[in-house]
Amino acid sequence: MKEAFKEAMSRFASGVTVVAARLGEEERGMTATAFMSLSLEPPLVALAVSERAKLLPVLEGAGAFTVSLLREGQEAVSEHFAGRPREGVALEGGRVKGALAVLFCRLHALYPGGDHRIVVGRVERVELGEEGPPLVYFQRGYRRLVWPS
Repeated sequence: MKEAFKEAMSRFASGVTVVAARLGEEERGMTATAFMSLSLEPPLVALAVSERAKLLPVLEGAGAFTVSLLREGQEAVSEHFAGRPREGVALEGGRVKGALAVLFCRLHALYPGGDHRIVVGRVERVELGEEGPPLVYFQRGYRRLVWPS
């Protein structure tokens, strides 16, 4: 069942984000594909964070986090925050430079979700980057969309 479930979920295309939080001098970020828009009024987003993620206690303690929506070409950023360090990749003020958009969120609620925690954030501010194709993850790899010229 576990392998079939993993294979089925690999067949669901998703955008790629970097979620980040800062508590005092500690700043953490992680790549997340389990992310979605939850509500327009109030503006809420939801994501899943592993109970083992180093980001989780920082996010809980800070009560705030950012979500950077990655663009095509930011594969190295995604890899870095997925635990495979890349030279020259860093957060700037809690955001990924060059992202399609950055959402600045206040922690709204936390819910148990098996081996993950479901994090709900209230979006307090949005920064829009340059338009372009998103970074897409499908069948265990990055994919490209046909983008209008």
